[in-house]
Amino acid sequence: MDMLTRTRRALFLFFRFLAQNTKIKLEYKADSLILFFSGAALQGIGFLFLSVLFTRIPSIQGWSKWEIVFMLSLIFFSEGLVSFAFEGAWQMAFLINMGDMDRILLRPVSPILQILTFTMGIHGIGNMVMGAVLFVLSLSNTLIAWSAAKALFVPVFILSACAIRTAISFAANCSAFWIKAMSNAIPLMVFQLADFAKYPASMFGRAIESVIIFIVPYAFISYFPAVYLFDKAPWGAIAWLSPLVALWLAFVAKKIFYIGLSRYESAGN
Repeated sequence: MDMLTRTRRALFLFFRFLAQNTKIKLEYKADSLILFFSGAALQGIGFLFLSVLFTRIPSIQGWSKWEIVFMLSLIFFSEGLVSFAFEGAWQMAFLINMGDMDRILLRPVSPILQILTFTMGIHGIGNMVMGAVLFVLSLSNTLIAWSAAKALFVPVFILSACAIRTAISFAANCSAFWIKAMSNAIPLMVFQLADFAKYPASMFGRAIESVIIFIVPYAFISYFPAVYLFDKAPWGAIAWLSPLVALWLAFVAKKIFYIGLSRYESAGN
């Protein structure tokens, strides 16, 4: 089977799995509505906090309110899309400890694809909606010197941001192969690092800045794209590395998974 055929098959299965998971979730309409609005409300609180903050100060290290809202919107949207489409990564510990990984490994389908699409998060839709609204509002309240390169960059970095978040989440949850317990703090700790990407990375000091650029590169989701679009620094074009960062993280996450899988011993009786 050639690469093109495998890619088509993977995409076909992804959308089939996503459709089935959506039908399952929508069986419980009240729960789905609660999750949708709770996701949107939670992100709305973050926006309200930022609005209150900027009633006291005019800017943060030269960044205006709406420029930071732009960064916030990218975090919200990418988080929502990944939660909606690839929530299964957070079920890794359950699959390993309950022995369901055996069933996944027996199927003639990529185990990574099966795990990522094991379930979906309705709350992710609320996150995406709030992220999209804030994205539009931030662009309408800021001045960007648009060019063909910047217009092309927008869809590129949005797709890259989602791929980066998916790879980071999947790699962090692979720690379940080593920490054989239902409660594992590592994925949550890595997830929370994204909060630092809601603001200019330079305001947190060298240590945190280095972490979110080189180790868990959330800066490529929001900070570097914002620097590039708003012309905040002459090195802003580094944001174009986002697709390469996404590919590298996908490669690393895949390697971590298969190293962990070699340690998998099933769950016994």
